[in-house]
Amino acid sequence: MSSNYKKFFAGSSRVPKGISLGYPVPGPQGASADQIAGQAFFAAPSDWGDIQASAYDFIVIGTGPTGVAFIEQTLKRNPNARILVLERGGFWLPVHYQMLPMAFQAATGSPPTTYPWTRTTRMATTELEFFQAGYIPVVGGRSTYWSAWCPAPGPDLLRDWPQELIDVTLQPGFWDRARSFLHVTTTDRINDGVYGSLQHQLDVNLRENFKRAVPSAQNAFPAPIAVGNPAWKGVKFYKYSTVGTLLDLQQSQKALAAQGKGQPLTIVDHCVVGRLLHDGHGTVTALETSRGPLAVSSAKIVLAMGTIPPATLLMNSFKEALPNIGKRYTGHFMSHITARVKRSAFVDLSALEIGAVYLDGKAGNGLQYHVQASAFASANPAADESTIAHEAPDAAAVASMAQLKGSEDYVVFVCATLGEVSETNAHNWIRLNGGTDPSTNISLQLQPGPLDHELWDVLDEATYQTLGVLAGRTGDPCSELEYWVDDEDGGGFWQKERPGRKQIRLNIIVHEASPLWMGKDAATSVVGLDYRPHGVHNVYVTGGALFPTSGSWNPTLTMCGLAQDLADRLGA
Repeated sequence: MSSNYKKFFAGSSRVPKGISLGYPVPGPQGASADQIAGQAFFAAPSDWGDIQASAYDFIVIGTGPTGVAFIEQTLKRNPNARILVLERGGFWLPVHYQMLPMAFQAATGSPPTTYPWTRTTRMATTELEFFQAGYIPVVGGRSTYWSAWCPAPGPDLLRDWPQELIDVTLQPGFWDRARSFLHVTTTDRINDGVYGSLQHQLDVNLRENFKRAVPSAQNAFPAPIAVGNPAWKGVKFYKYSTVGTLLDLQQSQKALAAQGKGQPLTIVDHCVVGRLLHDGHGTVTALETSRGPLAVSSAKIVLAMGTIPPATLLMNSFKEALPNIGKRYTGHFMSHITARVKRSAFVDLSALEIGAVYLDGKAGNGLQYHVQASAFASANPAADESTIAHEAPDAAAVASMAQLKGSEDYVVFVCATLGEVSETNAHNWIRLNGGTDPSTNISLQLQPGPLDHELWDVLDEATYQTLGVLAGRTGDPCSELEYWVDDEDGGGFWQKERPGRKQIRLNIIVHEASPLWMGKDAATSVVGLDYRPHGVHNVYVTGGALFPTSGSWNPTLTMCGLAQDLADRLGA
């Protein structure tokens, strides 16, 4: 019997001798997802002692996009790099949930979303009662649920960023490398029988008319989404998550190590890092973790935990040395508008078609917005439900069955329009609150100020104008559009009049940013231009926490590009 064949049927080589293969007694009779994945990919609890005694070049905390981008780029440069990965959660999904059976749509929301903070009373009870989008503490993090829009901001959209940081994004290949990592494809290039004629007509309508019809707009193009999967030939729409990339790296490094050509990639799951213990002079000497202490030795520590968790960790570890942490707290607020127009506004549409486009612009005060517009044309929504669920460009902004049924002779548009929160609002902040759990002992406060409200009015109008352009009704853009209005019973109805602000303005903050913003001067920023917190010698930060301003653009592509740049610098 071949070794592969035997391994496939016999299972784990870790089964204790004496109960192997049902002799002389039955073996273990149960297995959890953690056990199955742990056997293949993660360090066993019994390995912790060896990990504590080992030396590493890098300790990466987090397995989301920036952590995996850093790891992949580091190992490309040097497969002998010794990397330890610490992940607070366990194995949950192997791929993005849209690529799984439709039933997994039920596995969204809370749980698995967690909220490791306390909102202030002011944030929770006044104005729109804002809340901050939560985190998904599992292997791959939010990449298993993200919407995957990946625009690349030009220098004019990196408002008030240090020129040195802007120059990083202008390096040859910076964006191409980040797009390659995330498998970014523009929707006009999918051409899989679902994206086709409608997509083309939306592109033409937008390209030819947006500058005239949307005065505040600056750019418009087919949506760039992380859906390409070139390693799997024949599949044209496969939404990306970091889980597969990380586990592929773990397996390939294991094989290289067996050949003497590389080092294993060690991944520890269910490991929460509570504090960075240091010598008082800026050098971290050990990590305080839920598995026990871990000496750092000569390793460089890379924080790849999202935006708010690294700020929490650094506050708990360097409160006095880094007094600016959390004095900036930005992100994106959002309006959501659903409309429809008769299919006759387009020509030669198939029974089912989907399209998606992106438009960005600015208010007069310089703050940015962008419109993410998806379009759905389904002549038989009940039959198309599964395809729509799998190929919707944005699962958080997809036409519902209630909207599609009765719209068989229409194209339904779903627009999510995001505006940036100004960094100048001193009432927005993140602070320690005296709690005893170092992973949750912070309070958040964010509310829109006058500049944000000014932008919000502009972006709402820009969304209606964009809908007119997409519907091909640039002369009288509202004459044939109908708008969806939710009712109190959880349903809704279509009407000619625009819905009111309360119907379209959401109370969620997404794409949080800026608590560890980068800058030259320790007095006016938190992290230096080398990705290290000012005065800290062996800790490096990735992610949106670094952004001096949030812009309005979806941040993941930029975050991953900067993480790859960090890998290059540390590997030089």
